[in-house]
Amino acid sequence: MTDAGVDLTVVVPAFNVGRYITDCLDSITAQSAWTRSQVLVVDDGSTDDTAAVVTAYAAEHPRVLLVQRPNGGPGAGAARNTGFDLVDTEYVMFLDGDDELAPGGLCTLVAGLDEDGLDIAVGATDQFPVNREWVWSQYFEEGTTRRVRIEDVPLLAHDSRTCDKLYRTAFLRATGVRFAEGVHAQDVVVNVPAMLQAPELVLVGDVVYRYRKREDGTSVMDSQFTRIGNYWDHLFVVEQLAGMRPDLPAERRHFVDAFIARSFQEYSWRAPAALPPSELPRFFAQARDLLRTLDPEVVQRSTRDAWERAAYVAMLEDDFATYAHLAEHTGRLRTDGHDLFLDLPTSGEVTLGMIRAGGTRAWADQLSLGSNEVSFRLRLRIRGARHLEQALSQVAVRGVQEGRTSFQQVVQVTPVDEFGREHEAIVRIPTKGLAAGDHTMRVVLRTGDGQVERWLRRPDGADAGPDESARRGLLTVGLSATSDRALLRVGRPAWLPGR
Repeated sequence: MTDAGVDLTVVVPAFNVGRYITDCLDSITAQSAWTRSQVLVVDDGSTDDTAAVVTAYAAEHPRVLLVQRPNGGPGAGAARNTGFDLVDTEYVMFLDGDDELAPGGLCTLVAGLDEDGLDIAVGATDQFPVNREWVWSQYFEEGTTRRVRIEDVPLLAHDSRTCDKLYRTAFLRATGVRFAEGVHAQDVVVNVPAMLQAPELVLVGDVVYRYRKREDGTSVMDSQFTRIGNYWDHLFVVEQLAGMRPDLPAERRHFVDAFIARSFQEYSWRAPAALPPSELPRFFAQARDLLRTLDPEVVQRSTRDAWERAAYVAMLEDDFATYAHLAEHTGRLRTDGHDLFLDLPTSGEVTLGMIRAGGTRAWADQLSLGSNEVSFRLRLRIRGARHLEQALSQVAVRGVQEGRTSFQQVVQVTPVDEFGREHEAIVRIPTKGLAAGDHTMRVVLRTGDGQVERWLRRPDGADAGPDESARRGLLTVGLSATSDRALLRVGRPAWLPGR
């Protein structure tokens, strides 16, 4: 029975968190809202001293309660359900036993629901010891509390975490949602549909929740793509989420498609290399059947580039042979007219559009003039393509003067980041025969079946700088721009031949 005046329960699922649980509980009991709160720690069959630590803590804090159950993992779903079933307060929050509430966070969340009479409050998150941001972080402004519709903050629908949210208990029970048990990512099937069923949310701009990224690498997210079971777990929870679409407002069902497309893309892409060959056909078939229930336009909008959509294209084409060798196909580019595409077979405009590479960004900078050549750095990125040194058969830089090719140099591009997205090369142009005047420049991208060209440009934005120039004897060269196209500007006295 809950004490009089207590109207908020923090459910803390705990499995082998003996070294963290005291900090977690201290962060709750130090809240100004503690006078109206209680904690229900559900020990999920821990094999360390978690239960003993909580028992000792509860002896000093009567509103800290311990419930023990057999382990229901992996995942905290079973422990959360056990705790939620025992909640009889107006509000409920779920906080993992190795994480913490930020000072004042609980009070801020409660105040938001008290004042606005809504059913869900969502606060900002801080990761420690090293902070990070998420795609929805842009919506949180420190010192603000506001009512929003999910349509006002659409990326928030991708925040499937539990610990940054406070719920009105009656509302959460009325949704009929339950945490998935025995799987990771179990909170997806609670938080996403709950946010989509709420007409409005309270958005708290201050940090309310602190996620611990364990320094020993044992945080759940550290094994996100290395634990084989996670592939099946995530497929299971998004299948469950897809099945909930009929229970949601019709105008919000596309948010479910968007969540699935965005959250599942990396599992779908990595699976051919990660899963045992014996499991891959079944994974492909289940994922294919799920993907075909999604709106293709939402899939296109909810993924960033062709690379993220490659696995989906193989599934939509029902092409297991391509899917099983996905890295090989995405490691090559092909041409079609003036566009570049990942080298996957397609049978229609919809899937062809999904594997079209995005914009090409090619910059020229770091000019240098030697005795026999002028050189500069080429920086190159093609959105949706990686490792261009393998994906393209050749890269060249072509100079154009008065509509004619004035020089063309083949270059060797090298990736400069671990994912092979950004590349650079040194372009060396002999000065002998280089005519005076302006040479606009294009980068020539050759594939096994053709080529396309793109303008070479000067850096812009944060990389912007003055025109670069160099002089050697009577010869001057410069990198400048007309609009944003790069020019190689060559100056020679009229009597000096181009040599």
